[in-house]
Amino acid sequence: MKKAIVLIAVLLTTAVSYATTYGILVNDKMFYEADPLGEQDYQGREQYKASVSLNAGDKWCIYDEDNTAKFTITMESGEGSAKGNFTEGKDYVTCNTAGCYDFYIKLKWEDNSMWVQAGSNCSDSGRDITPDGGGSTPGGGSIDPQDFTTAVPSQSTDVMLQAFYWDSYENKGYGDTKWATLVNKVPEWAPYFTLVWLPPSAESKGGLGYIPSRYSSQSSTALGKRQYLNNLITALHNANIRVIADIVINHCGNASSPCDYNSLDFGSYGKFNPTSNWMTSNDEGVSQYGCSGGSNADDGQHNANYGAARDWDHKNPQVQAMCRAYLKWMKNEVKYDGFRFDYCGGYHTSHINDYVSNAKPYFSVMEYWHGDANQLKSRIDDANKNTLAFDFALMYAAFHEGIAVNNYNKLTNAGLRGKGYSKYAVTFIDNHDTFNRPDDQNVSDVCGKHDGSSINNSSVILQCNAYMLSLPGIPCVFYPHWIKYNAEIKKMITARKMAGIHSESTMTESAGSGYYEATIQGKYGSVVLYLGSSASKSAPSGYTEGAKGSGYAMYYTGNGPQAVDQTVIESPTLQLDAPIYNIMGQQVDANYKGFVIQNGNKYLLQ
Repeated sequence: MKKAIVLIAVLLTTAVSYATTYGILVNDKMFYEADPLGEQDYQGREQYKASVSLNAGDKWCIYDEDNTAKFTITMESGEGSAKGNFTEGKDYVTCNTAGCYDFYIKLKWEDNSMWVQAGSNCSDSGRDITPDGGGSTPGGGSIDPQDFTTAVPSQSTDVMLQAFYWDSYENKGYGDTKWATLVNKVPEWAPYFTLVWLPPSAESKGGLGYIPSRYSSQSSTALGKRQYLNNLITALHNANIRVIADIVINHCGNASSPCDYNSLDFGSYGKFNPTSNWMTSNDEGVSQYGCSGGSNADDGQHNANYGAARDWDHKNPQVQAMCRAYLKWMKNEVKYDGFRFDYCGGYHTSHINDYVSNAKPYFSVMEYWHGDANQLKSRIDDANKNTLAFDFALMYAAFHEGIAVNNYNKLTNAGLRGKGYSKYAVTFIDNHDTFNRPDDQNVSDVCGKHDGSSINNSSVILQCNAYMLSLPGIPCVFYPHWIKYNAEIKKMITARKMAGIHSESTMTESAGSGYYEATIQGKYGSVVLYLGSSASKSAPSGYTEGAKGSGYAMYYTGNGPQAVDQTVIESPTLQLDAPIYNIMGQQVDANYKGFVIQNGNKYLLQ
């Protein structure tokens, strides 16, 4: 994430409403989501309305779906009030008279109110939120997050997809990436990706979510409510894909003024009420808005001060406790498997080790935007080698200064690999910050463009992907590249998987005027990569063509892992007395066609 101008943050502060999912929960089972009315009442309360049909004896309460919190509010009396039809209790309200009711939930800090009246349209049938009811409770699927001793997997064969681009909550040419849209993409992703990186899912000040305002609310203003996020995570887990959360803890958006924050409730993991004393002493909130600030300046090591929001003081024990609780809650309750840390130049990367060691995720990667591989290596060391880093050094050298300008000598020993740190490298070509970002012309994509047009340079884009998907490290495919060139990229990923190329693979390489050649050793075989003028070479003896096009050729040996994922079985061989689920978590029968899960194993029915 790049620095943004302060004016943008101020405009967002005044123009964007919050996304929180409230409603009426009946009998601890059926949830009736309330619609925000978009206007405050005369006392300045935010208003939500739900219409619910109740039977006599039904017990109901207000439910905050984002925080899985139940509570009641004393009902108002007066002309038109249906308060007399209910018996109010501490935890629940009992309905005494069956009927259709309109519920108006009015919320304001320490001044909540509730109005209930007779309704006329109770067509909403509600949503079952119990674990077996198909509602919003996230399920583990075939993968359930567990504790790992390190967030850097060894000899990892993972391939990651960045499942968004800038402002992709709208269709900016490659489809939108709202949760409800992405869930339908999972079947296509399943054979190729084992990690999917999602954009920030916390409640935010708007946009794609990089100025979060309430970490404990996982209803995104732009991408969708918590239930749709839960559905997506479950579908990904059922497809044996781990889910990576975008964690923005360098800074945070305010609540109602530049100096205040929203309270945070992570349930059993902790509750927090941040104050302006939790921000750094040199934050703009202190100098420009008169916030009190904390006692410590930014301890980041590169472009530490983020001007568009208030920076957390990561030396403050309360901030540290908040971040530990947040990450542990994200893994254990929201069911994320790993974390991508945003804007890590803003705080010392030793804090990442602290937070990751506490949460124990499968995977961690930091965005430390620096083109010097020595700097990246040092920041990884500062984090006790308990996180990977996006390999910006490789991005600049191999892609911007190499393939894009036909200088193949730049590809040798590029990035973290040249420092012996390929195990800690997440390699990438473009991301949401570098590609078609109209609000920032300071950073270009791989071809030096700002308007997204360079994606049409298929030779450059596909050469870059062939290089990235052949070499060690954990490659991260960019969503627009996948959308436009998925037929070619699928072949590249298949060749990588068949040879078993992993994050620590050894290799030999050579380059010269107009060409690059490499042989990369995997777990099951090897890949030979030809770029530039070498791409016209035929397959070496014993190798199979994996992917070939203008300026690139990948050849491989190996048959991939001999795992159940590649097994093709006929319907009659299934255990018919055991339930079968598709990767969306829906129970199906033996006549279903496609990937299914039975007894924790994944099969392909055809």
